[in-house]
Amino acid sequence: MKKISLKDIAESLGVSKALVSLVLNDKGDERGINKETQERVKAKAKELNYTPNQYARGLRIGKTDTLGVIVPDISNVFYGKLCKAIEMKASEIGYDLIISNSYEDSEREIKLINNLLNKSIDGLILASSLENPSQLNFLKERNFPFVLLDRIFDDFQVDSVSVSNIEGAKQAISYLQTQGKNKIACLTISPVYISSIADRIKGYLEELDDTENACLIQIPHDNIDVGINKALKQIENQEFDAVFCVNNDLTKSLLKRIHQKKITTDYTIISFDDLEVFDFATPPVTAIAQPIDDIGERAIALLSNFISNRENHIPQKVILETGLIIR
Repeated sequence: MKKISLKDIAESLGVSKALVSLVLNDKGDERGINKETQERVKAKAKELNYTPNQYARGLRIGKTDTLGVIVPDISNVFYGKLCKAIEMKASEIGYDLIISNSYEDSEREIKLINNLLNKSIDGLILASSLENPSQLNFLKERNFPFVLLDRIFDDFQVDSVSVSNIEGAKQAISYLQTQGKNKIACLTISPVYISSIADRIKGYLEELDDTENACLIQIPHDNIDVGINKALKQIENQEFDAVFCVNNDLTKSLLKRIHQKKITTDYTIISFDDLEVFDFATPPVTAIAQPIDDIGERAIALLSNFISNRENHIPQKVILETGLIIR
């Protein structure tokens, strides 16, 4: 079915395309177009089921009411819930979202950013996989509204929303040690330069009573199940009494392998990130919970403020607290 255009409406009424455009953009009165003609144009547009091209309109007025969101992988429950929180808050203030996945690929991330800019988005929320923040300088130089989410750069003066990853990890390790767990393995994930991961590792190492018992086992982000299989052997051979997983993907894979192999575990599992499924998990999983809805709402608030006050914008760094869910 052919999409009806302004030209189709104009030709059917014997008027100019410019006149139709003015009427449908509510500029008929200020341009002196008589009321009868305006009513005819609107009636014809309705009769022909005309749908305006909001993207083209946005280009004309310099505002598309669209925001870009880039996350590493929306299939990760944390990012899926976070995107939902962002979308709901954005919708409340009249914005639509374009959501993309970088898959921890720096080159892909830069390409996605440029693609979104070419679509004339009004602002960007970014959970970056970049190691060097200088790669984002082109956004700062053009004063383009963007907010870093979850993953931040300490010396990069831009808006950001994250959680207290170091303190959250310390809380996890402190809890384990109060339960008499002294040999605690840390399952981490690549790339370890990501701020949230690096800070959780830092918290783990700083809170251990005996750093000689520290053990970091790195799992590749693109081959988690294979990495967890190898880690399980190491955990069993060295007789750890607790395992700290730095994100929920690692925890889920660990639980899956334990059940598949029907392993009887003598160690406690604690996860950074909480999932509803952990309420039913065997063995039980204690977790560090992130305030996902609050993260999304604060990100939208910062971005909206930047969009509205580009000339006088002052970057803000928001760090939210985590909570311990004991099971």
